[in-house]
Amino acid sequence: MQRSRRRRGIVGVLAMMFLVMFASLATAMAVATQGNMRSASSHLHVVRSLGAVDSGMRLAESRLRSASSRFLVTRGLIDAAYVDTLWFGPVPSEPEVKVLDAPGDMVETTTPGSIQAAIANIHFADNTTNTIQGSSPTNAPAPIVVLDRGEDWLVTLPIGIARNDAGQIVTATQVSYGPPDNGEFRVVVTGYDWDPVRARWVERTAEQRFRVTKRIEFAMISTVATQLGQGASVKGPIGVLFDSNDLDTIDGPPLVARSDFYGLNPVLDQKLDDFYAIIREYDTNGDNRLSLSHATESAGVALLNVNDYTGDGTQDNAFRDMTRNGYIDDFDIFLFHFDSNGDGRVVLSNALTAGTPNEGQTPEFTVNDTLAELIDGGFADRNRNGWRNGRLINGAWDWTTFPDNNGDGIIDSNDIDHGDIVLGYRDGVLDHRDRYAKVAGSIRLRASKSAWEAAIGPDGNPVGNYQQFVEGPIRAPEGEPPIVFDAGEDILPEIDATSFQAASTMMIALVQASGAPSFAQQVAAQRGAGWTPPIREEATPFGATSAADWYKRPVYENMVFKNVKIPMGTNALFINCEFIGITFIETYPDNTHPSWTFYGELERNPSSGQLELKYPPPPAESNQALDQSYSTPGAPGYDSLPPPLMVYADLDGSGVSHQVCYDTKLVSNNLRFHNCLFVGSVVSNKPHDYTHIRNKIQFSGATRFTQSHPDFPNDPGRNPDSEHLDAISRSSMMLPHFSVDIGAINPPPTQDVRLKGAIVAGVLDVRGNASLRGVLLSTFRPKLGEPPLVLYGTPVGNPANFNSSIGYLTIEDGDMEGIDPSKLEDLNGDGHLDIGWEWARDANGNLILWTDFAGDPNDDALYSGVPDPGAGVDTDHVRRPVRWNGMGITRIESDPEAPLPDGLALPMSIRPVPGSYQEGRL
Repeated sequence: MQRSRRRRGIVGVLAMMFLVMFASLATAMAVATQGNMRSASSHLHVVRSLGAVDSGMRLAESRLRSASSRFLVTRGLIDAAYVDTLWFGPVPSEPEVKVLDAPGDMVETTTPGSIQAAIANIHFADNTTNTIQGSSPTNAPAPIVVLDRGEDWLVTLPIGIARNDAGQIVTATQVSYGPPDNGEFRVVVTGYDWDPVRARWVERTAEQRFRVTKRIEFAMISTVATQLGQGASVKGPIGVLFDSNDLDTIDGPPLVARSDFYGLNPVLDQKLDDFYAIIREYDTNGDNRLSLSHATESAGVALLNVNDYTGDGTQDNAFRDMTRNGYIDDFDIFLFHFDSNGDGRVVLSNALTAGTPNEGQTPEFTVNDTLAELIDGGFADRNRNGWRNGRLINGAWDWTTFPDNNGDGIIDSNDIDHGDIVLGYRDGVLDHRDRYAKVAGSIRLRASKSAWEAAIGPDGNPVGNYQQFVEGPIRAPEGEPPIVFDAGEDILPEIDATSFQAASTMMIALVQASGAPSFAQQVAAQRGAGWTPPIREEATPFGATSAADWYKRPVYENMVFKNVKIPMGTNALFINCEFIGITFIETYPDNTHPSWTFYGELERNPSSGQLELKYPPPPAESNQALDQSYSTPGAPGYDSLPPPLMVYADLDGSGVSHQVCYDTKLVSNNLRFHNCLFVGSVVSNKPHDYTHIRNKIQFSGATRFTQSHPDFPNDPGRNPDSEHLDAISRSSMMLPHFSVDIGAINPPPTQDVRLKGAIVAGVLDVRGNASLRGVLLSTFRPKLGEPPLVLYGTPVGNPANFNSSIGYLTIEDGDMEGIDPSKLEDLNGDGHLDIGWEWARDANGNLILWTDFAGDPNDDALYSGVPDPGAGVDTDHVRRPVRWNGMGITRIESDPEAPLPDGLALPMSIRPVPGSYQEGRL
């Protein structure tokens, strides 16, 4: 049987077709894969080159900042022309520019004479093995051709970022610094990554502009010991230059800071005592806080939480993170202590919740409304949008404390920033949103920690741990240490009595060139020729418990002065006056006579109540001879006495300008400004010696400073002259070698002193209800054996006793004018503590017998506000208690953008110009 033949060729054809198809697909996939690999490789090189750009830009910013900060510039105005000078050099000598040594271990052959040279030195110091040089580099696969951008540019060598297995640089960055343009530097960075397949560098380029400026980050810089009392809040860095060892010790602590929460409750006091004992042992960085995430510091918290403060035999766990920031500080302890319902917040008194979102809630803290307002009303611009709310008093906003936030020329409800209220500003409760800190910034001390702690204290033993003097949380910006010892000029500028000489001289010259009428002429124009001001007897310092001296002050009330020179010897009290433009306070500069502070000193006669000279001049008899005219030639001690004081001044109107002076009050100026408005600045010439009783200025009541009249902004007569505006914008107070008190020790409820800008004084105290946005700068450097720490050639006193006191402090804290409320009594049974009794006096300063008196014994015009020795036991004369008004609220906040006067040597700084970064070949 024969089988039929089958055709099988079709199978072979189909197999061949599939084979061709799969081969084609495989080939296509291989080609695609190879392309993707090339694309991926190219993309990788691009990414690496862009990364090199980012690294180079960060490097350029760091080096530009490092180079710029080496130049300590005393000039206040940093304009584009001055930036050009600093960049190209040579640096100017007037005003002085100091160039600091190279940072770290960097070696320079010459000190740079410009910022450009300083940057070049940094790049020149790079290790040559990590820079690509020349046309045949040995450390890279190929040379890098750097674009020549012109002779004004600083073009640097490419710097290696990454190497291959052979050790060659395969990723690099190159930086070029352009010349300044309107005060800004242009930085161009090119990133390179080596492509071995194509044997070439893959490049990417970007640029960023940086502005060079001089900023004052500090809230205060003090040349004397500094004390932060209760009720004081500082936002911004604090610098303390005091570093004396005249007595073979440090003389006293360079810094004292007191917790705001002592004295509220005995149990809370015990908690704080325990807390600060642990702080001294477990706080590792000096911020007066215990970190819950730090092994050592959290161990201290664990020890605290086993304490039993309720007496129930169990641990209280009273130290909790109420502020939710990962730390325990004294504010956390306070919040937990007064949070009665455990909701994490403390409701304030009805007076402070009135008008707030929490009005009507049950109060939990009513002990101290001043402290409550300090915290609840702290950090006004909480959302950092530039708007700042004012004070809320008895449920109503005080519009005089608001800035014109919306810029419409009217201050009203449209200027309220409700976002800040949502974030806890004056919402009637204290909680984590209030972000409390004693110091919101770093503290920088010229003194060394070891010298401070090794100094011999009053008990004859070493001081020991410095934190016994420093309480309250220090919240420094991230990356900055809370406290720095041995601070150099690069982070803490030097200041002395001559620092602001040129700036004050310039402002005085503006007053003299203004052609304004004299002080007497301006008074006569408002009061009439022949008018004589009333006289008020007043102790100095005003508000102190005891008088250092007395003044018979002429009183000028409800008057307006413009560009006025207040002559030396005025010693007046100005009440509700306006001072427009630049106010020049004159004093006699040559105040070097050994008896200067004793001439003209007054004391109260305890029997008659009259003020009498303590050292009457000849022919009267004096208990102390102040000069040779008080004695006779040949008498014992005559030759050791100084000659009589001769001054170049017409003291008696005789026309003779060279006279013997027995009253230095005639050639000094001790003034008080109460409820005054300064539309401009106040300035003085500089006395040679610091005589804090004779040359003293006190600002009390609702005194404030502004640059435009709040009621008459468009009236040329009530606003500064246009040619004065630049100087006024740089300093609202320039009083070198004067003692300046802002506020009072026992502040009346109406006190509300407000200042802005740079405040310069010899020694500065800020007490009571006062606020400053700017920077406090003191110039006096106390030294044993130099005035006033010398008495007829013999060194006396302690340099540490001259201090800058901010807020409320007691005598035990070191404030010789302080008040300790724990020692006060209610003298008249009205439910208020009093600091002492004072006598009423008639217009001539005489005491008034009750039998001859028919007026109001509480009439303020009869009193000086200062307790009188002897008044407490004298019931025959009219008297009244001097009420204790509390500690007040003192706020100091830095303003880094504020213009500065010449004189403060600060490092130049840089900031990226927002929106100026761009990529692409340029």
